[in-house]
Amino acid sequence: MGAVSIDTQRKEREYRHLTLSDEAVVKYLIMFRSEVDILYGASTNVNIDQAGDVFEFNQELISLYASLDNVLDKCNLTNKQRKILGYFYDGYTISDMSKQFGINGHSAYRVLNRAIKKIVDINNYDWKECLKIKNT
Repeated sequence: MGAVSIDTQRKEREYRHLTLSDEAVVKYLIMFRSEVDILYGASTNVNIDQAGDVFEFNQELISLYASLDNVLDKCNLTNKQRKILGYFYDGYTISDMSKQFGINGHSAYRVLNRAIKKIVDINNYDWKECLKIKNT
């Protein structure tokens, strides 16, 4: 009998080396959350006689978004920054924001980039603090 090799981590591998210390990664996670994070905005069926939402589980991606949400809770983002992030999370593009909400595209990118910088800085600070604790 022959053995069949099954790669159980095939779909997770592409996200394994992504980190919140990279501004490009944070930007990607924010701008494409509505397309990539299938758990964002998912409702759960709580009826015991019916199955709940069905989706493929990607542990690496779920961990990345959980970490992002955790860092966002620690960030002191402005209301404007939170609003812009919310629009991206809901699937809006910069041109959509310009047309529907009258937000200037250049200022939206500046607001987004400042928020990303804060997120990366808080993430890096948390990691440094974690390493200090482990090394003492």
